Amino acid sequence: MKKTLILLGLLLSLIIPTNIFAEKAMPNNSSKMDIIAENGDVSNYTFSTYIIKDYNYFKLRDFASYMNGTIKNFDVDYNRDKDAIEITTKTSYGDFTGLPSDNVVGAKEAVTTRQKIFIDGKEVQISGYNIDGNNYFKLRDLASALDIKIYYDSLRKSVILNPNLPSDEKLVEDLKKEIDKLIGMEEEASRPKASTGTRDLIGAEENLIYLPPKNIDRKVNLKTGYAAEIRNSKIQNFKKISSQVNVPKGTGILYFDLDTLKTMTIYIDGNDTNISQAYLNKWMKKNILVPLIRGEKISGQEDAYKVAYVTFVDTAPKLNGVSELVSVKANEVRNYLYGPQTNLKDFTADRGQIYSLAKKGENIGWSWWYFTGPNSYNEKIDHMINYALSVQGFSYEQFDCSGLVGTAAEFAGFPLAPAYSWLIEGSPMVEDIPMNQLRRGDLLNKAGEHIMIYIGDGKVVESVPRTGVRVAPVRKAGYKALRIKDV
Repeated sequence: MKKTLILLGLLLSLIIPTNIFAEKAMPNNSSKMDIIAENGDVSNYTFSTYIIKDYNYFKLRDFASYMNGTIKNFDVDYNRDKDAIEITTKTSYGDFTGLPSDNVVGAKEAVTTRQKIFIDGKEVQISGYNIDGNNYFKLRDLASALDIKIYYDSLRKSVILNPNLPSDEKLVEDLKKEIDKLIGMEEEASRPKASTGTRDLIGAEENLIYLPPKNIDRKVNLKTGYAAEIRNSKIQNFKKISSQVNVPKGTGILYFDLDTLKTMTIYIDGNDTNISQAYLNKWMKKNILVPLIRGEKISGQEDAYKVAYVTFVDTAPKLNGVSELVSVKANEVRNYLYGPQTNLKDFTADRGQIYSLAKKGENIGWSWWYFTGPNSYNEKIDHMINYALSVQGFSYEQFDCSGLVGTAAEFAGFPLAPAYSWLIEGSPMVEDIPMNQLRRGDLLNKAGEHIMIYIGDGKVVESVPRTGVRVAPVRKAGYKALRIKDV
Protein backbone atom coordinates (compact mmCIF):
# COMPACT_ATOMS: atom_id res chain seq x y z
CA MET A 1 0.00 0.00 0.00
CA LYS A 2 2.79 2.41 0.93
CA LYS A 3 4.57 1.74 -2.39
CA THR A 4 1.31 2.34 -4.23
CA LEU A 5 0.89 5.77 -2.59
CA ILE A 6 4.47 6.73 -3.45
CA LEU A 7 3.97 5.71 -7.08
CA LEU A 8 0.67 7.62 -7.19
CA GLY A 9 2.39 10.72 -5.83
CA LEU A 10 5.13 10.50 -8.45
CA LEU A 11 2.54 10.05 -11.19
CA LEU A 12 0.60 13.12 -10.03
CA SER A 13 3.77 15.19 -9.92
CA LEU A 14 4.34 14.36 -13.59
CA ILE A 15 0.76 15.06 -14.62
CA ILE A 16 0.17 18.32 -12.67
CA PRO A 17 2.14 21.26 -14.12
CA THR A 18 4.67 22.90 -11.83
CA ASN A 19 3.24 26.35 -12.49
CA ILE A 20 -0.26 25.47 -11.27
CA PHE A 21 -0.17 28.59 -9.06
CA ALA A 22 0.70 30.93 -11.94
CA GLU A 23 -1.62 33.88 -12.58
CA LYS A 24 -2.89 34.99 -15.96
CA ALA A 25 -1.29 38.24 -17.15
CA MET A 26 -3.23 40.18 -19.79
CA PRO A 27 -1.51 42.77 -22.03
CA ASN A 28 -2.38 46.45 -21.65
CA ASN A 29 -0.79 48.89 -24.11
CA SER A 30 -2.92 51.95 -23.41
CA SER A 31 -1.87 53.03 -19.92
CA LYS A 32 -1.17 56.76 -19.62
CA MET A 33 1.50 58.35 -17.45
CA ASP A 34 2.57 61.95 -16.76
CA ILE A 35 6.02 62.64 -15.31
CA ILE A 36 6.62 66.07 -13.75
CA ALA A 37 10.14 67.43 -14.29
CA GLU A 38 12.09 69.47 -11.75
CA ASN A 39 11.24 72.70 -13.62
CA GLY A 40 7.52 71.86 -13.61
CA ASP A 41 7.29 70.68 -17.23
CA VAL A 42 5.08 67.64 -17.75
CA SER A 43 5.91 64.78 -20.14
CA ASN A 44 3.05 62.55 -21.28
CA TYR A 45 3.57 58.89 -22.15
CA THR A 46 1.54 55.87 -23.19
CA PHE A 47 3.16 52.74 -21.77
CA SER A 48 2.67 48.98 -21.69
CA THR A 49 1.88 46.84 -18.66
CA TYR A 50 0.42 43.48 -17.79
CA ILE A 51 -2.83 43.34 -15.85
CA ILE A 52 -2.85 40.74 -13.08
CA LYS A 53 -5.85 40.52 -10.74
CA ASP A 54 -7.05 43.96 -11.95
CA TYR A 55 -3.69 45.64 -11.17
CA ASN A 56 -1.14 46.98 -13.65
CA TYR A 57 2.33 45.48 -13.30
CA PHE A 58 5.33 47.36 -14.68
CA LYS A 59 8.72 46.00 -15.75
CA LEU A 60 11.40 47.22 -13.32
CA ARG A 61 13.90 48.10 -16.05
CA ASP A 62 11.25 50.02 -17.98
CA PHE A 63 10.58 52.07 -14.86
CA ALA A 64 14.32 52.80 -14.60
CA SER A 65 14.23 54.08 -18.18
CA TYR A 66 11.34 56.45 -17.48
CA MET A 67 13.00 57.78 -14.31
CA ASN A 68 16.34 58.28 -16.06
CA GLY A 69 17.08 61.99 -16.21
CA THR A 70 14.87 62.87 -13.23
CA ILE A 71 16.11 63.67 -9.73
CA LYS A 72 15.00 60.15 -8.68
CA ASN A 73 16.94 58.25 -11.36
CA PHE A 74 18.40 54.87 -10.42
CA ASP A 75 20.45 52.01 -11.82
CA VAL A 76 19.48 48.33 -11.83
CA ASP A 77 21.94 45.44 -11.66
CA TYR A 78 21.77 41.72 -10.95
CA ASN A 79 24.17 40.34 -8.32
CA ARG A 80 24.72 36.67 -9.15
CA ASP A 81 26.52 35.95 -5.87
CA LYS A 82 23.53 37.18 -3.85
CA ASP A 83 20.97 36.12 -6.47
CA ALA A 84 19.49 39.56 -5.94
CA ILE A 85 18.48 42.70 -7.79
CA GLU A 86 20.50 45.70 -6.67
CA ILE A 87 19.11 49.21 -7.16
CA THR A 88 21.40 52.20 -6.74
CA THR A 89 19.64 55.55 -6.44
CA LYS A 90 20.84 59.00 -7.50
CA THR A 91 22.64 57.61 -10.52
CA SER A 92 21.75 57.21 -14.18
CA TYR A 93 20.42 53.93 -15.53
CA GLY A 94 23.44 52.17 -17.02
CA ASP A 95 21.49 50.12 -19.57
CA PHE A 96 19.43 53.06 -20.83
CA THR A 97 18.99 52.92 -24.63
CA GLY A 98 15.84 55.01 -24.88
CA LEU A 99 12.29 54.79 -23.63
CA PRO A 100 10.47 51.47 -24.17
CA SER A 101 8.55 51.42 -27.44
CA ASP A 102 7.50 47.79 -27.91
CA ASN A 103 3.97 46.71 -27.03
CA VAL A 104 3.38 43.61 -24.94
CA VAL A 105 1.53 40.92 -26.90
CA GLY A 106 -0.71 38.07 -25.83
CA ALA A 107 -1.71 36.64 -22.47
CA LYS A 108 1.17 35.31 -20.36
CA GLU A 109 1.66 33.20 -17.27
CA ALA A 110 2.90 35.21 -14.30
CA VAL A 111 4.63 33.38 -11.47
CA THR A 112 5.07 35.00 -8.06
CA THR A 113 8.67 36.12 -7.72
CA ARG A 114 10.71 35.67 -4.58
CA GLN A 115 13.55 37.73 -5.99
CA LYS A 116 15.55 39.59 -3.34
CA ILE A 117 15.75 43.34 -3.92
CA PHE A 118 18.26 45.73 -2.36
CA ILE A 119 18.00 49.52 -2.62
CA ASP A 120 21.28 51.24 -1.75
CA GLY A 121 22.33 48.11 0.12
CA LYS A 122 19.15 47.78 2.17
CA GLU A 123 16.83 44.86 1.46
CA VAL A 124 13.23 45.82 0.70
CA GLN A 125 10.14 43.68 0.34
CA ILE A 126 8.20 44.23 -2.90
CA SER A 127 5.82 41.55 -4.12
CA GLY A 128 5.77 40.98 -7.86
CA TYR A 129 5.64 38.49 -10.70
CA ASN A 130 8.07 36.96 -13.15
CA ILE A 131 6.86 37.03 -16.75
CA ASP A 132 9.10 35.55 -19.46
CA GLY A 133 12.15 35.98 -17.22
CA ASN A 134 11.49 39.63 -16.36
CA ASN A 135 10.37 41.01 -13.01
CA TYR A 136 7.14 43.03 -12.91
CA PHE A 137 5.87 45.06 -9.96
CA LYS A 138 2.98 47.36 -9.16
CA LEU A 139 3.86 50.89 -10.21
CA ARG A 140 2.69 52.25 -6.83
CA ASP A 141 4.95 49.81 -4.96
CA LEU A 142 7.96 50.83 -7.03
CA ALA A 143 7.23 54.52 -6.51
CA SER A 144 6.83 53.98 -2.77
CA ALA A 145 10.10 52.07 -2.46
CA LEU A 146 11.98 54.75 -4.42
CA ASP A 147 10.30 57.69 -2.61
CA ILE A 148 8.41 59.06 -5.63
CA LYS A 149 5.03 60.78 -5.33
CA ILE A 150 2.38 58.91 -7.33
CA TYR A 151 -1.35 59.35 -7.71
CA TYR A 152 -4.06 58.65 -10.24
CA ASP A 153 -5.88 61.47 -12.01
CA SER A 154 -9.36 60.04 -12.51
CA LEU A 155 -10.37 62.96 -14.74
CA ARG A 156 -7.69 62.25 -17.32
CA LYS A 157 -7.32 58.55 -16.46
CA SER A 158 -3.59 58.98 -16.12
CA VAL A 159 -0.95 57.97 -13.59
CA ILE A 160 0.94 61.04 -12.31
CA LEU A 161 4.54 60.63 -11.15
CA ASN A 162 6.22 63.55 -9.41
CA PRO A 163 9.83 62.60 -8.55
CA ASN A 164 10.26 66.03 -6.94
CA LEU A 165 7.86 65.16 -4.09
CA PRO A 166 8.24 62.43 -1.46
CA SER A 167 6.03 59.36 -1.57
CA ASP A 168 2.95 59.25 0.64
CA GLU A 169 4.63 56.60 2.77
CA LYS A 170 7.65 58.84 3.37
CA LEU A 171 5.35 61.78 4.07
CA VAL A 172 3.40 59.77 6.64
CA GLU A 173 6.62 58.54 8.27
CA ASP A 174 7.96 62.09 8.58
CA LEU A 175 4.58 63.38 9.68
CA LYS A 176 4.35 60.78 12.45
CA LYS A 177 7.67 62.01 13.84
CA GLU A 178 6.43 65.59 13.68
CA ILE A 179 3.13 64.64 15.36
CA ASP A 180 4.94 62.93 18.23
CA LYS A 181 7.01 66.09 18.63
CA LEU A 182 3.90 68.30 18.56
CA ILE A 183 2.07 66.14 21.10
CA GLY A 184 5.01 66.58 23.44
CA MET A 185 4.83 70.35 22.91
CA GLU A 186 1.10 70.43 23.59
CA GLU A 187 1.54 68.52 26.81
CA GLU A 188 4.42 70.75 27.82
CA ALA A 189 2.43 73.89 26.94
CA SER A 190 -0.48 72.80 29.15
CA ARG A 191 1.75 72.39 32.22
CA PRO A 192 2.17 75.38 34.53
CA LYS A 193 5.48 77.15 34.10
CA ALA A 194 7.68 77.34 37.17
CA SER A 195 9.51 80.35 35.81
CA THR A 196 9.91 82.39 32.68
CA GLY A 197 13.57 81.72 32.14
CA THR A 198 14.73 81.17 28.58
CA ARG A 199 14.98 77.43 29.03
CA ASP A 200 11.27 77.28 29.99
CA LEU A 201 9.95 79.17 27.00
CA ILE A 202 8.39 77.21 24.19
CA GLY A 203 10.49 77.88 21.15
CA ALA A 204 13.68 78.59 23.05
CA GLU A 205 15.46 75.81 21.22
CA GLU A 206 13.42 75.79 18.02
CA ASN A 207 13.42 77.95 14.93
CA LEU A 208 9.91 77.07 13.81
CA ILE A 209 7.05 75.66 15.86
CA TYR A 210 3.41 74.93 15.15
CA LEU A 211 1.05 74.68 18.12
CA PRO A 212 -2.22 72.89 17.26
CA PRO A 213 -5.53 74.31 18.51
CA LYS A 214 -6.86 73.27 21.90
CA ASN A 215 -10.40 73.49 23.19
CA ILE A 216 -9.68 76.29 25.64
CA ASP A 217 -8.20 79.75 25.36
CA ARG A 218 -4.64 79.80 26.60
CA LYS A 219 -1.61 82.00 26.74
CA VAL A 220 1.69 80.59 25.60
CA ASN A 221 5.08 81.94 26.58
CA LEU A 222 7.34 82.44 23.60
CA LYS A 223 10.69 84.07 23.22
CA THR A 224 10.87 87.13 20.98
CA GLY A 225 9.91 86.39 17.40
CA TYR A 226 6.84 86.33 15.17
CA ALA A 227 3.55 84.50 15.55
CA ALA A 228 1.14 83.78 12.71
CA GLU A 229 -2.44 82.94 13.62
CA ILE A 230 -3.89 80.01 11.67
CA ARG A 231 -7.68 79.66 11.50
CA ASN A 232 -9.62 77.29 9.24
CA SER A 233 -6.34 76.14 7.70
CA LYS A 234 -5.47 79.67 6.56
CA ILE A 235 -2.90 82.09 7.88
CA GLN A 236 -4.94 85.02 9.18
CA ASN A 237 -2.47 87.57 10.55
CA PHE A 238 1.01 88.13 11.91
CA LYS A 239 2.25 89.96 14.93
CA LYS A 240 5.57 90.49 16.59
CA ILE A 241 5.70 89.14 20.14
CA SER A 242 7.91 89.85 23.09
CA SER A 243 7.04 87.22 25.66
CA GLN A 244 3.45 86.00 25.51
CA VAL A 245 0.76 85.33 22.91
CA ASN A 246 -2.89 84.41 23.37
CA VAL A 247 -4.14 81.38 21.44
CA PRO A 248 -7.94 81.60 21.03
CA LYS A 249 -10.20 78.57 20.80
CA GLY A 250 -10.18 76.93 17.39
CA THR A 251 -6.93 78.45 16.18
CA GLY A 252 -3.32 77.43 16.01
CA ILE A 253 -0.18 79.50 15.86
CA LEU A 254 2.94 79.29 13.79
CA TYR A 255 5.90 80.66 15.75
CA PHE A 256 9.35 81.38 14.41
CA ASP A 257 12.32 83.37 15.61
CA LEU A 258 13.11 85.80 12.83
CA ASP A 259 16.55 86.71 14.16
CA THR A 260 17.54 83.06 14.30
CA LEU A 261 16.26 82.46 10.80
CA LYS A 262 18.35 85.32 9.49
CA THR A 263 21.54 83.78 10.86
CA MET A 264 20.91 80.46 9.12
CA THR A 265 21.24 79.41 5.49
CA ILE A 266 17.56 80.09 4.98
CA TYR A 267 16.60 82.74 2.47
CA ILE A 268 13.40 84.59 1.70
CA ASP A 269 13.48 85.53 -1.98
CA GLY A 270 17.27 85.64 -1.69
CA ASN A 271 17.10 88.26 1.08
CA ASP A 272 18.11 87.35 4.62
CA THR A 273 18.37 90.80 6.21
CA ASN A 274 16.07 93.73 7.03
CA ILE A 275 12.91 91.69 6.59
CA SER A 276 9.96 93.82 7.67
CA GLN A 277 6.71 92.45 9.07
CA ALA A 278 4.84 93.66 5.97
CA TYR A 279 7.30 91.90 3.68
CA LEU A 280 7.14 88.76 5.79
CA ASN A 281 3.34 88.82 5.75
CA LYS A 282 3.28 89.03 1.96
CA TRP A 283 5.93 86.34 1.57
CA MET A 284 4.23 83.86 3.89
CA LYS A 285 0.89 84.19 2.11
CA LYS A 286 2.62 83.63 -1.21
CA ASN A 287 4.73 80.63 -0.24
CA ILE A 288 2.76 78.54 2.25
CA LEU A 289 0.82 75.99 0.19
CA VAL A 290 -1.05 72.75 0.83
CA PRO A 291 0.86 69.73 -0.47
CA LEU A 292 -1.41 67.06 0.99
CA ILE A 293 -5.10 66.93 1.76
CA ARG A 294 -6.88 63.82 2.98
CA GLY A 295 -10.55 63.78 2.08
CA GLU A 296 -13.30 61.65 3.60
CA LYS A 297 -15.80 60.24 1.08
CA ILE A 298 -19.24 61.83 1.09
CA SER A 299 -21.84 59.09 1.44
CA GLY A 300 -23.85 58.36 -1.69
CA GLN A 301 -21.55 60.29 -4.04
CA GLU A 302 -19.08 58.78 -6.48
CA ASP A 303 -16.20 61.24 -6.41
CA ALA A 304 -16.94 63.78 -3.70
CA TYR A 305 -14.96 64.20 -0.49
CA LYS A 306 -14.94 66.39 2.59
CA VAL A 307 -11.52 67.64 3.70
CA ALA A 308 -10.57 65.70 6.83
CA TYR A 309 -7.14 67.19 7.43
CA VAL A 310 -4.47 69.24 5.71
CA THR A 311 -0.69 69.33 6.07
CA PHE A 312 1.44 72.35 5.22
CA VAL A 313 5.03 72.62 4.09
CA ASP A 314 6.94 75.65 2.97
CA THR A 315 7.50 75.49 -0.78
CA ALA A 316 9.78 78.47 -1.34
CA PRO A 317 12.44 77.26 -3.80
CA LYS A 318 15.41 78.26 -1.62
CA LEU A 319 13.97 77.16 1.70
CA ASN A 320 14.88 73.81 3.24
CA GLY A 321 14.30 71.89 6.40
CA VAL A 322 11.24 73.74 7.64
CA SER A 323 8.92 71.68 9.82
CA GLU A 324 5.64 70.39 8.52
CA LEU A 325 2.58 72.02 10.00
CA VAL A 326 -0.51 70.07 10.90
CA SER A 327 -3.81 71.91 10.64
CA VAL A 328 -5.77 69.86 13.15
CA LYS A 329 -5.21 68.55 16.66
CA ALA A 330 -2.67 65.78 16.99
CA ASN A 331 -5.19 63.16 18.14
CA GLU A 332 -7.35 63.92 15.08
CA VAL A 333 -4.36 63.49 12.79
CA ARG A 334 -3.61 60.12 14.36
CA ASN A 335 -7.18 59.04 13.64
CA TYR A 336 -7.01 60.08 9.99
CA LEU A 337 -3.54 58.64 9.48
CA TYR A 338 -3.97 55.32 11.21
CA GLY A 339 -7.74 54.86 11.40
CA PRO A 340 -10.02 53.16 8.83
CA GLN A 341 -8.83 53.94 5.31
CA THR A 342 -11.79 52.78 3.20
CA ASN A 343 -13.42 56.21 2.87
CA LEU A 344 -10.26 58.33 2.70
CA LYS A 345 -8.53 59.73 -0.38
CA ASP A 346 -5.38 61.83 -0.73
CA PHE A 347 -5.15 64.94 -2.90
CA THR A 348 -1.99 66.91 -3.60
CA ALA A 349 -1.17 70.54 -4.28
CA ASP A 350 -0.10 70.01 -7.87
CA ARG A 351 -3.70 69.08 -8.66
CA GLY A 352 -5.32 72.33 -9.68
CA GLN A 353 -8.54 71.41 -7.91
CA ILE A 354 -6.91 72.29 -4.57
CA TYR A 355 -4.36 74.85 -5.70
CA SER A 356 -5.60 77.29 -3.06
CA LEU A 357 -5.47 76.54 0.66
CA ALA A 358 -8.32 74.18 1.37
CA LYS A 359 -10.40 74.51 4.51
CA LYS A 360 -11.11 71.63 6.82
CA GLY A 361 -14.68 70.52 6.11
CA GLU A 362 -14.70 71.91 2.57
CA ASN A 363 -16.01 69.67 -0.19
CA ILE A 364 -13.61 68.62 -2.94
CA GLY A 365 -13.69 66.04 -5.70
CA TRP A 366 -15.07 66.09 -9.22
CA SER A 367 -18.74 65.27 -8.74
CA TRP A 368 -19.44 67.70 -5.90
CA TRP A 369 -19.67 70.53 -8.43
CA TYR A 370 -22.91 69.02 -9.60
CA PHE A 371 -24.76 68.82 -6.31
CA THR A 372 -23.45 71.72 -4.22
CA GLY A 373 -23.98 75.41 -4.79
CA PRO A 374 -22.46 78.54 -3.26
CA ASN A 375 -24.58 81.17 -1.53
CA SER A 376 -22.63 84.37 -0.85
CA TYR A 377 -20.74 86.38 -3.46
CA ASN A 378 -17.35 85.31 -2.07
CA GLU A 379 -18.44 81.67 -2.08
CA LYS A 380 -19.40 82.04 -5.74
CA ILE A 381 -15.99 83.51 -6.55
CA ASP A 382 -14.26 80.58 -4.80
CA HIS A 383 -16.56 78.14 -6.59
CA MET A 384 -15.78 79.67 -9.98
CA ILE A 385 -12.03 79.58 -9.40
CA ASN A 386 -12.02 76.07 -7.96
CA TYR A 387 -14.03 74.74 -10.89
CA ALA A 388 -11.60 76.29 -13.37
CA LEU A 389 -8.67 74.83 -11.42
CA SER A 390 -10.29 71.40 -11.31
CA VAL A 391 -10.11 71.06 -15.10
CA GLN A 392 -6.39 71.83 -15.38
CA GLY A 393 -4.89 69.70 -18.12
CA PHE A 394 -8.04 69.70 -20.26
CA SER A 395 -7.30 70.54 -23.88
CA TYR A 396 -8.04 73.82 -25.63
CA GLU A 397 -10.56 71.91 -27.75
CA GLN A 398 -12.44 70.94 -24.57
CA PHE A 399 -12.27 74.42 -23.04
CA ASP A 400 -11.10 77.43 -25.03
CA CYS A 401 -10.45 80.62 -23.03
CA SER A 402 -14.04 81.90 -23.23
CA GLY A 403 -15.49 78.45 -22.65
CA LEU A 404 -13.43 78.00 -19.48
CA VAL A 405 -14.47 81.35 -18.01
CA GLY A 406 -18.12 80.98 -19.04
CA THR A 407 -18.49 77.42 -17.74
CA ALA A 408 -16.74 78.17 -14.43
CA ALA A 409 -18.91 81.27 -13.93
CA GLU A 410 -22.07 79.34 -14.77
CA PHE A 411 -21.26 76.63 -12.22
CA ALA A 412 -20.77 79.36 -9.62
CA GLY A 413 -24.11 80.97 -10.39
CA PHE A 414 -22.85 83.95 -12.41
CA PRO A 415 -24.84 84.21 -15.70
CA LEU A 416 -21.88 85.21 -17.87
CA ALA A 417 -21.97 82.49 -20.52
CA PRO A 418 -21.07 82.86 -23.27
CA ALA A 419 -18.08 84.84 -21.96
CA TYR A 420 -16.70 85.75 -25.36
CA SER A 421 -13.66 87.98 -25.14
CA TRP A 422 -15.06 90.43 -27.70
CA LEU A 423 -18.46 90.71 -25.94
CA ILE A 424 -17.73 90.47 -22.23
CA GLU A 425 -16.88 94.15 -21.75
CA GLY A 426 -20.43 95.10 -22.75
CA SER A 427 -22.05 92.64 -20.35
CA PRO A 428 -24.26 94.15 -17.60
CA MET A 429 -22.79 91.50 -15.27
CA VAL A 430 -19.29 93.05 -15.18
CA GLU A 431 -17.76 96.43 -14.47
CA ASP A 432 -14.40 97.97 -15.32
CA ILE A 433 -11.96 98.39 -12.43
CA PRO A 434 -8.50 99.98 -12.21
CA MET A 435 -5.73 97.42 -12.67
CA ASN A 436 -4.23 98.39 -9.30
CA GLN A 437 -7.45 97.18 -7.62
CA LEU A 438 -7.24 93.70 -9.17
CA ARG A 439 -8.31 90.99 -6.71
CA ARG A 440 -9.02 87.27 -6.64
CA GLY A 441 -11.91 86.36 -8.96
CA ASP A 442 -11.56 89.34 -11.31
CA LEU A 443 -11.32 88.78 -15.06
CA LEU A 444 -8.51 89.96 -17.32
CA ASN A 445 -9.68 90.52 -20.88
CA LYS A 446 -7.92 91.49 -24.11
CA ALA A 447 -10.89 92.19 -26.37
CA GLY A 448 -11.22 89.69 -29.18
CA GLU A 449 -8.06 87.83 -28.20
CA HIS A 450 -8.03 86.28 -24.74
CA ILE A 451 -9.77 86.16 -21.35
CA MET A 452 -8.58 84.64 -18.05
CA ILE A 453 -9.44 84.50 -14.33
CA TYR A 454 -7.14 86.08 -11.74
CA ILE A 455 -6.77 83.69 -8.78
CA GLY A 456 -4.51 85.81 -6.57
CA ASP A 457 -0.82 85.63 -5.66
CA GLY A 458 0.14 86.91 -9.12
CA LYS A 459 -1.40 83.94 -10.95
CA VAL A 460 -4.25 83.31 -13.39
CA VAL A 461 -6.10 80.22 -14.57
CA GLU A 462 -6.60 80.24 -18.32
CA SER A 463 -6.86 78.06 -21.42
CA VAL A 464 -4.37 78.51 -24.25
CA PRO A 465 -3.78 76.65 -27.55
CA ARG A 466 -1.51 73.58 -27.39
CA THR A 467 -1.34 73.63 -23.56
CA GLY A 468 -5.02 73.82 -22.63
CA VAL A 469 -6.17 74.76 -19.14
CA ARG A 470 -3.28 75.83 -16.92
CA VAL A 471 -2.18 78.11 -14.07
CA ALA A 472 0.27 80.80 -15.20
CA PRO A 473 1.82 84.08 -14.01
CA VAL A 474 -0.48 87.06 -14.49
CA ARG A 475 -0.06 89.21 -17.61
CA LYS A 476 -1.47 92.74 -17.54
CA ALA A 477 -0.07 94.55 -20.60
CA GLY A 478 -2.91 95.18 -23.06
CA TYR A 479 -5.54 93.68 -20.74
CA LYS A 480 -8.53 95.31 -19.09
CA ALA A 481 -9.56 94.32 -15.54
CA LEU A 482 -13.23 93.41 -15.06
CA ARG A 483 -15.11 92.57 -11.88
CA ILE A 484 -18.21 90.38 -11.82
CA LYS A 485 -21.04 92.29 -10.17
CA ASP A 486 -22.64 91.10 -6.94
CA VAL A 487 -26.26 90.95 -8.08
